[in-house]
Amino acid sequence: MNGYISEMAHILKGNIKTAITRKYDKGDTDLNTLGDFAMRRFLGGIGFLKKQYPELSPGQYESMKRFFARYGGLRSDKYHRAYTYFFGRFSPYFLPEDFHFNYVDKYMSAREEARYLDNKCYYYRLLSNVKQPELVTMRIGGTWLDSTLKPVSRQTAAGLASAESEVVLKRAVNSEEGAGVHFLTGAELETDFERITSEIPCDIVLQRPVKQHPDIAALHEQSVNTLRIVSLMTEERVKIYKVCIKIGVGDSRLDNGASGGIYCGVNPDGTLHDHAIRDDGEVFYTHPTLGYEFAGKKVPCLKSALKLAREAHSFLGHFRLISWDIAIDETGEAVLIEPNFTLGGISLVQMCSGPLFGKDTPKILDEVFGAEKRR
Repeated sequence: MNGYISEMAHILKGNIKTAITRKYDKGDTDLNTLGDFAMRRFLGGIGFLKKQYPELSPGQYESMKRFFARYGGLRSDKYHRAYTYFFGRFSPYFLPEDFHFNYVDKYMSAREEARYLDNKCYYYRLLSNVKQPELVTMRIGGTWLDSTLKPVSRQTAAGLASAESEVVLKRAVNSEEGAGVHFLTGAELETDFERITSEIPCDIVLQRPVKQHPDIAALHEQSVNTLRIVSLMTEERVKIYKVCIKIGVGDSRLDNGASGGIYCGVNPDGTLHDHAIRDDGEVFYTHPTLGYEFAGKKVPCLKSALKLAREAHSFLGHFRLISWDIAIDETGEAVLIEPNFTLGGISLVQMCSGPLFGKDTPKILDEVFGAEKRR
């Protein structure tokens, strides 16, 4: 009981802090436990919303207002103005991110389940039907495991890690925005394994770096540039709705927005859209540090990534809507970097590629809000 009370107090503290500061403690706050008000406050402080965008035309505004009136209405048109500006075309079907998280994502995904299943250590069993980065060792609870998931001593785990030329060490939980990702050499681990791992208070995984396809590496060699694929499980199949690619910038080893990475939409044939967008709303028609144009570039082996998302999602009925981060390795095979079971950000996806669910938006919102009414 004391443990439960302590956990509830920690959750309440996180909600209050986020509501006041519009920030959360990376690596400590479980975003699945944020309440609706705290989530709205946090999202209201994201970079691109701080800018001013052209007003919607009277007809566009009325179209948005009329559509969302069926679902309780919207407080503001700020998201529609931003999405229209970046995507270049208006649609009433754009989903504001706070609306999405507080209604659609909450309905589609069991966040309480995610608090426990969204653990990179578990992926090697839970998603064993798809390719993942090669495991070197992991710590789950207080136990170290080798690449075959057999228990080993801490000394053995240290030896396995130090034998690698390079290892990617990741927090297994609460690793949003790249928190807790470290690139370490075997030599560093040989001398400092105990200190490095003891400073991380949760489960961890140590993996071999993914060697990405040359065409993907050409977009930014320092980072593994991953596809963000949004899929929805229906009664009969897993449907892919959106595909973007995240591309690193500068010297960063990470491709995510918090590390300065950019998003670029991907067409069904694998070709990139002509522009990319950064978290703060900056638009780029050429890569900000490498100078190449996005138009004309193409993602190789896209079908492999889409197949992985469908095969992995088919087992995860508690999470009907998932945002996948998938790499393409040097052989052209898709590699699952991580799934976002809940709270997969949709703003940059829609800014790049249009309304999240496209023409299916009314059908999906009717289901969500029909369930709300029945409850």
